[in-house]
Amino acid sequence: MENSYVGPFLIIKKLGNRRHKVYHAKQTEQDRDVALKFIQIPPSVPWDNAVDKINREVNELQKLKHPNLVTIFGAGVDQERIFFATELVHGESLSSILARRGRLAPDLVVEYGRQIAEFLQFLHSQNLIHSKLTPEKIMVTDSNRIKISDLRLNRAKRRRWDSTRRRELDLAAYMAPEQFQEGATEKSDYYSLGVILYEMLTGKLPYPPDTMGRLAKMKQDAPAPSVAKNVMNCPIWLDKMVTQMLDPDPSNRPHSARAIVLGFEEIQKISASKKAAVAQISGGFNALTAGEDKTEAKQLLGIAPASDESEKPFFFQTAAFQGLALVAILGASVFLAGRAMIPPASSGLIEQANLLMLTDDPENWSKARELLKKVIDRKDQYSQNAETMYYDARRKSLVLNAENGTTNPLYSENVQLFVKAVRLEKAGEIGRAVDTLTELVAVIDPNGNERHVFFEAKSRLEALESREILPTQIDKLSDLIAKATTANSLGELQSAQRLLSKITLQFAGVEGYEEIVAISSRELRSTKQKISDLEALAEIPNQQVSEKSVPEPDHDSLN
Repeated sequence: MENSYVGPFLIIKKLGNRRHKVYHAKQTEQDRDVALKFIQIPPSVPWDNAVDKINREVNELQKLKHPNLVTIFGAGVDQERIFFATELVHGESLSSILARRGRLAPDLVVEYGRQIAEFLQFLHSQNLIHSKLTPEKIMVTDSNRIKISDLRLNRAKRRRWDSTRRRELDLAAYMAPEQFQEGATEKSDYYSLGVILYEMLTGKLPYPPDTMGRLAKMKQDAPAPSVAKNVMNCPIWLDKMVTQMLDPDPSNRPHSARAIVLGFEEIQKISASKKAAVAQISGGFNALTAGEDKTEAKQLLGIAPASDESEKPFFFQTAAFQGLALVAILGASVFLAGRAMIPPASSGLIEQANLLMLTDDPENWSKARELLKKVIDRKDQYSQNAETMYYDARRKSLVLNAENGTTNPLYSENVQLFVKAVRLEKAGEIGRAVDTLTELVAVIDPNGNERHVFFEAKSRLEALESREILPTQIDKLSDLIAKATTANSLGELQSAQRLLSKITLQFAGVEGYEEIVAISSRELRSTKQKISDLEALAEIPNQQVSEKSVPEPDHDSLN
């Protein structure tokens, strides 16, 4: 479908995995990038009814505006296909982040969870539910903004008009127990959020998908799992929140999305304040009521003090108590100073590094790399995750320096080539940029010390190649083919091969383009032969050296 039109949209490339038909497209009249998702209507639903219901549904969904919701622009029909046009989110799905990183730091999980809960609060206020919330439907932008996609006009305890009885296991893993029998409610969305939080914190699902029957039974009968049993550094407040959301009984789950948002905000306040251990373990500590003054409340209730005794200072206000408290604080300081001499845990270092990487300060990224390098050198259970984050930090610095045009003679040859490719891209020399990036992808080891350069070069190469939209006029295609035939060097020939392959594949079978496809195909075969000949010539000197010039090894010198 690439480079073809669907209504007013020009398809540029496919997005995501093969299971979903989602494409990056350009709405040409508005010059707006959009995402097009094609949906399958069950055979049991009459086509005209489906189109009518989709139009009414989209009209309602277009009214929903929220910073954590992917905007819906509209829907259409093309050649008996129904599609939704939505905002194109620049980022990646939470599912791909988890696949790449395994699990996330608690502070980041709290931030993502708070944003998702705020969206659910808005959605439920509109008398709607999501009912199918999964990491695949949660997009994370480059600035860590959550965007929820695939929203439909779902209402509590009402079966969708276009739904089928078939439930896939990857969706069922996030469904609440009641959804297998009675249908979804607002509290079903809280359960789904609980599963997602559990997966972000532990890197695995609370109940492994097996069969639909066994999965449903586990969710209904097994007690709510605890994150703390799998992750040592999970704050107790966060563990309790997740456990409550995963309770099989909906009545035991949070009573509203607003309550969940407030819970996350309280956890963030506690984390940000970094309260001393002495204050947190003192009698009666409660993060929700600490420092509360009940004098005004007593006055409003008409409760007068019994005598002048109320004017006397409380024990904790006396000089004796304050002196004891000072001694305790000094003792705690000595204790904490002693603990500072103990190397911090790997999980703590990873959490610190993660917070540093969330900032826009390159110096913080450098500090994050230093922390992660310590974890990598320990070669413990956290080392692999730390290594992934370490190269993520290097990749962020690489992109920033390249975008700013920063050069340094100490850069490796591959980094200098990458900076050159970005400079060419900014100058509009897309072809030369593609050639440079292609060279980098070909020579860099994706598992080596410059893997961050490899993956960033590969990502940019795919993006640039998708931007090369071919003309549809036959005379312009002929000019492109003629220019490709003038290639001489290996790099030029490889670029010509890509161009000719694209022309041949795109216009093959299209009426009126038979002759141009035949010419392109013929020149493609010729170009491949030239590349093969050049590569063979390049190998001949190496073969001669290996056969004639290399002496027999001196076995005595090897012993």
